[in-house]
Amino acid sequence: MSTYLWRKRKHFGRLAFSLSAVLTLLLYFSSTLLGAKLLGQPLENRYSQQPYAAQVIVVLGGGSVGSVPDGTERGGLMSAGAARLLTAARLAKQHSLPVLISGGQVFSDGASEALVAERILLQLGLPQEQIIVETQARTTKENAAYSAALCRERGYKNVLLLTSALHMPRSMQFFERYLGEQGIKVVAYPCDYTLNPQGKFNPRWLVPQLQAFDINCMALHEYVGMAGAFLQR
Repeated sequence: MSTYLWRKRKHFGRLAFSLSAVLTLLLYFSSTLLGAKLLGQPLENRYSQQPYAAQVIVVLGGGSVGSVPDGTERGGLMSAGAARLLTAARLAKQHSLPVLISGGQVFSDGASEALVAERILLQLGLPQEQIIVETQARTTKENAAYSAALCRERGYKNVLLLTSALHMPRSMQFFERYLGEQGIKVVAYPCDYTLNPQGKFNPRWLVPQLQAFDINCMALHEYVGMAGAFLQR
């Protein structure tokens, strides 16, 4: 596009060429691992995994697929949701903690994230009495609001919040607000990392790749969401 406009610059004008050049550079930047690290690393490094004497693990849904086969059942979790749930299952077994799964049916052709996750936890050997499901939330804000209500009802005062590292800063904005209003302390436990925090620069970072573009899109989504959450205060 930029080459075409460069050849036709006299016809289209310098403004069109300049705009095309900027958009091309932005597209290139957003497709590189260098761009992903510059945008995503500050989000993923905001919080770290720390041991904490929690009373419950709250794990946020990360997307589900409604009618896909899953053994003898139907409905599965997308990669982020599966990674979060696996971490939650490990922590729950290690520390004998209940798991509160928050996530409803976001789309009409989907499935309730919490119900799919509950089935998987049971199949992994976690007892039913250790699992709490919240099936109404469709957004991060609703995750926080509905989880706060359940924690208040059950008398939980110390919560370990578990979600993807990229998603954690925005989640903490809402959870600290809604659970804080109930006098409940929230500690972050990020997982599902997408970037290596100790990776050293190499030329591969400058090669456009689909994975980097995906990370950049998710990071931009989080920044926009954080700005929206701030304005909703």
